[in-house]
Amino acid sequence: MSQSTVNLSYECVEEVPLHRVRGNQLGILLSVIAALLSQQWWILFLPLAVQLVSRTYGVKYNPFVRLFSPLLPVSQRTEARELLRFNNLLAILFLVVTLAAHYLGLTVLSYIALGMLTAAVVAALSGFCLGCFMYFQYKQFRYRQAAKAK
Repeated sequence: MSQSTVNLSYECVEEVPLHRVRGNQLGILLSVIAALLSQQWWILFLPLAVQLVSRTYGVKYNPFVRLFSPLLPVSQRTEARELLRFNNLLAILFLVVTLAAHYLGLTVLSYIALGMLTAAVVAALSGFCLGCFMYFQYKQFRYRQAAKAK
């Protein structure tokens, strides 16, 4: 019986170990908590910058992954890079809407967007990937549309 090995490098691969994914999620959550407790909304530029760097250059350059994943138990489970990119895009969108709304004086909208991001991150840390579910539904919709067109 052979055992599968976990890729412990930070190279961009098609499957990312779950402890690396959780490290990123933990970084986002801690940033949100810090921003809310201090009422210093500029703190949310940190996770936005981290997500933009990660989206551009990959998990290898994600400071949250580098900082927090060593604190988490190594996981044999992985998550597809395609799903991570979709979730990363959602995090970027929520953070941009939150910050733009806050600085435009749209306080309610900023709290709604931040609440949605926080709920998604907490759910993901608890084991349910809301972004993955949304991505699956989107793919199913596209598949049904393509089947109708034929």
